Amino acid sequence: MRVIFMFTINRFVPFFVVVLLTSSYANAQFSCWLGAGVNKSLGKHLALEGAYEYRLKNTNEFDKSNIDFKFTQNWIKGLETFVRYRNSIENNKFSGLNAQIYAYSNRVSLGLDVSILRILDISKRVKFNWTISQQFDNNQFTRNSSILRNKVTFKHDIKDFFLSPFISMEHFYGWNRDIIYTEDDVIISSGTNAIRYFLGTDIEINKIQKISASFGFRESFLKNKSTYIFRINYKISL
Repeated sequence: MRVIFMFTINRFVPFFVVVLLTSSYANAQFSCWLGAGVNKSLGKHLALEGAYEYRLKNTNEFDKSNIDFKFTQNWIKGLETFVRYRNSIENNKFSGLNAQIYAYSNRVSLGLDVSILRILDISKRVKFNWTISQQFDNNQFTRNSSILRNKVTFKHDIKDFFLSPFISMEHFYGWNRDIIYTEDDVIISSGTNAIRYFLGTDIEINKIQKISASFGFRESFLKNKSTYIFRINYKISL
């Protein structure tokens, strides 16, 4: 399984680096995400997770804060379903029109997480996961959105070592990405909203605590905006 992981690293990391160093992204925005979360097992097949994340623009300007709750059920080895709720506060981009400094939004997601190597009982230390979820966003000052997310993650839990490196790629597909108003009709079209990549590692503190540090890149096609992301999360399992 180490061979599979190294093959993935050798193919994905050069591509990731090329994306980050491409000159067309020289003017991309930088964002720093800082968070903490707790996971509580509710038995053999159920788990509840709560998390908070604070996002900054260029390390010093408030961008967004998220409170997140996730309920997970494990059906068979390597197959989980989940329901997720997120409440967000962010700077209101239309404050000049409505005199409101902040904007609020609520998100509900329904998803499926498939651990392919675990289902096949091939490896316990190398993970190859596919996560698909449908999210519904209710926004205060902008139109609501419906997005299908597909994420692929490779992770290696190195034996007798405190680091567990990982890489991921995620595709965001908006069902109502574009809305065009004509004299006779309203046309709703779908398409890719964004693609996001992360390269990082979990740092084990002890058996129940870890820190996840990663560097990512997100390209938003509809807004024609690119963002570099530095993310640190503290996690504890009870």
